[in-house]
Amino acid sequence: MVETLENWSLTPLVMLSLSVLFAALLYLVAWWGMPFLHQFAGNTVQRIVKNSTIPIASQLTNRAVDLVFAAFALRLLGVTGNGQYAIAVVTWLYLKTISDFGLSVLVTRETAREPERAGQLLGASTLMRILVLGLIAPVAVIYVMGGLAWFDMAPVSAWAIILMMLSIIPGSYGEAVNSVFNGRERMELPAILNIFTNLSRFGLGLAALFAGYGVIGLALAALIATFISAGAYHVSLRHLDIWPSWGISREQIWWFASVSWPLLLNALLLNLFFRVDVFVIQAAQGDAALGTYDAAYKFVNMLIILPAYFTLAIFPILSRMAAQQNGQLLQGFREASRFLLIIAWPITIGTIFLAPWMIRVLGGEAFLPESANVLRVIIWFLPLSFVNGVIQYTLIAANQQRTISVAFAIAVGFNFVANLILVPIYGYMAAAAITIVTEFVLFAPLTFFMKKHIGTPHWFGLFARPTIAGLGMGAVCAGAISLVGLVPGLAIGTIAYAGFLVLAGAIGQRDLVILRQLLDRKSGE
Repeated sequence: MVETLENWSLTPLVMLSLSVLFAALLYLVAWWGMPFLHQFAGNTVQRIVKNSTIPIASQLTNRAVDLVFAAFALRLLGVTGNGQYAIAVVTWLYLKTISDFGLSVLVTRETAREPERAGQLLGASTLMRILVLGLIAPVAVIYVMGGLAWFDMAPVSAWAIILMMLSIIPGSYGEAVNSVFNGRERMELPAILNIFTNLSRFGLGLAALFAGYGVIGLALAALIATFISAGAYHVSLRHLDIWPSWGISREQIWWFASVSWPLLLNALLLNLFFRVDVFVIQAAQGDAALGTYDAAYKFVNMLIILPAYFTLAIFPILSRMAAQQNGQLLQGFREASRFLLIIAWPITIGTIFLAPWMIRVLGGEAFLPESANVLRVIIWFLPLSFVNGVIQYTLIAANQQRTISVAFAIAVGFNFVANLILVPIYGYMAAAAITIVTEFVLFAPLTFFMKKHIGTPHWFGLFARPTIAGLGMGAVCAGAISLVGLVPGLAIGTIAYAGFLVLAGAIGQRDLVILRQLLDRKSGE
């Protein structure tokens, strides 16, 4: 397959031209905006739909582009090369999370509460991110040197980490602009901009791969694409009539640090929770084992955007519900969790049956059956993970973000110790199973704090109905696939799932009311 790809007519020059084309479209969209999408916001339900479905559709599009890109990259890099790039990407993710310092959520919240502060928050939060990056950069360099000396880190991984760390500088400004748009409930334009940014990065990355620059070329393409994206985000500010007010005082630094550190800790622990196994697998079993595990995780990365963007869309509304203190926050949590559970179960069941086909299309036979087996195990984390995501944002809306830090510290501690003990013995399959168990470990303290500060949403009733429907779908799929084949069997199982949802009472009259609000363009709040 590698030889076939090398003989294709897709030259670096063609890919570079595509990248320039998408970059030009990116700036056109940033200038003209998406006014027809902004008009679809007549009531609360419509705003939730606009601010969740468009970003989710954007990210699903981006993940689809990423999967197409991965189909090339996995074949051109190979199992070991994929592992070398994966360690660089995860290291960048940690550095980016720390430098963000929880400011994305904080600026979104403060902009929603005090829109007149948006310009000042935009400039000061960008400078705060860059300041934090400067403080942690020496630690990153020490990690790279240690990895080269003691953990068989490849030199190309080290250079990729440095290049991707530099991309955080322009990325900091883009993140700040995105937070201001979120706070103003104008999430549709950044979502569209992200698509064209990713397409431009797609062209740059393929140009680097086909030119033979490998892992370092991919990192350099990411750096260039981030600069392009930051410029487009700056242009897009004209639609909010907001411009950054540059400058940050000691008092502002102290305020950011004191208020946002729990959000930083939550975000960092979240990323530790999901990707600490990468470092353990690489150190214990090498780049090839990590490449196998990471191939399965590329699908997981696509799925976890669903709760992330849905909860981000409803976060301003949850914040207002919390301020009213009339019980609406608990009801909002129930409805959001029920919706995400209904979505999570068919994805989980479908993935179990489709895993070998998905991995074959993505990476080829070189990743089978190992990556497919990993995917079949790890996908079971999804339903509870969706609910845990809603609990987190609900607690933040109630100004209880510090409690999340405690919950994540417990979960990450368990995850890290379990990986250290079991991965060297049982390999990456242990890491996949530990991911599932960790969701339950996280759920326990989150529910405790939920009950203490917000209320009890009747957990059994919340989980039981969608779970019964999901397991029923799995049974129907297993029987139907054995009789009529994979695709028809999954179609039959999906139809049966809809019926099980109705019979179990997971969907009903209240969903028709929400649907009417969605379709009613004249209704108010």
